[in-house]
Amino acid sequence: MTLDKFIRWTLFCAGIITAIFAGYMFYIDNIAGGAAWLAVSVGFLCFATRIRQDGRTETSQTDSTDDNDDLHNMAVIISDVALASLRNIGRTIPPSEKEIAELEEKLNRFLDAMPVDDDEREEIADEFERLRERTRRTQSGRAIMRRL
Repeated sequence: MTLDKFIRWTLFCAGIITAIFAGYMFYIDNIAGGAAWLAVSVGFLCFATRIRQDGRTETSQTDSTDDNDDLHNMAVIISDVALASLRNIGRTIPPSEKEIAELEEKLNRFLDAMPVDDDEREEIADEFERLRERTRRTQSGRAIMRRL
């Protein structure tokens, strides 16, 4: 454990202990004492969360790659949910061309900010194209049924 982490944990524990003591002071109707201990507790907790290590270490680099992996997985899940919402699952009316285009535009703007591979972007674009084709076939089938 580094000195930084030790100091942070010490300040955090001190903040929790003083917060408990402040609660006790409020409980026994010592408002001024409770407010003072609460202020000290807030100070400890603020300092416990603000101390940062200046230099980058190997653990911080692995944390950033883990964050990128998490962001990547979240972006893929969000795009799958968006596509599932248009696949007529639980819908009574099939999606329109405009609705598909709007959702694709929003999803592309979101995916631009996320670490998603080009292969996955192409796969998502293919899914949108399949949805468009399905919508066109459904609309043309309705047009034929109306003429009959």
